[in-house]
Amino acid sequence: MTFQSMRNILSRSLGTAQVSQDLTIAGIFEASRSVLAACWGEERGACLKPVSFNEGCLKFQTDSPAAKQQMTLEQARIKNEINRKLGRLEVKKIIVETKGF
Repeated sequence: MTFQSMRNILSRSLGTAQVSQDLTIAGIFEASRSVLAACWGEERGACLKPVSFNEGCLKFQTDSPAAKQQMTLEQARIKNEINRKLGRLEVKKIIVETKGF
């Protein structure tokens, strides 16, 4: 039986956890783009870009005040559709920021 240092074990497990988290976020971003395209159409859905996901909060960015308002009105529906597409409850809150000048 060989022994390994804790440093080696921890660095490998932390690296694996980071890759897993990155893949989860990429899946959430892809699901959100797909849901927006299905609900709003390709062109209108492309107005919102997913930029971050942290602790259940999915943040979008847009330069369209109309898209921000539409998301505010349909937030619950879009959130439910994203979670349905993912097959699990990941997105608990959606925030939309308007890009500044």
